[in-house]
Amino acid sequence: MQDAPSHRILLIEDDRTHRWVLRRVLENALGGEIVVEEADSGESGLNRLGRRPKIDLLLLDLHLPGMSGFDVLKHLRSETGTRGLPVVVLTSSQDREDVRKAFECGANSFVSKSETPELMMRRLQMLPVYWLELNRLPDDAV
Repeated sequence: MQDAPSHRILLIEDDRTHRWVLRRVLENALGGEIVVEEADSGESGLNRLGRRPKIDLLLLDLHLPGMSGFDVLKHLRSETGTRGLPVVVLTSSQDREDVRKAFECGANSFVSKSETPELMMRRLQMLPVYWLELNRLPDDAV
């Protein structure tokens, strides 16, 4: 019997095709060591974060229907249980104002999806390795 995955990533992205591609790339980066869960809106993502098992990394689009990614960030950082959750903004925006605002709202990293497909794939493959294997968080962060 295979061991349970050691890490969970929540991907909040409204575009179904982007979710499919991102999930495949992320799962291939660490094999069976991760589970990628999906939410298609900020509200559904926050709902998932309120349940077990805990999420280890959040990948967040900014431009979502209803509650924006900025609003999701503000909510996460205002709650004790999610304040330390690593959040990587993963968006098609390359706007300097979006970058500034994302960090002001509590993002840990900002990655643009608007690069070449090859560069985008390389960046996505590095995300789980860095955030789930190399990066060290305080014990009570999440």
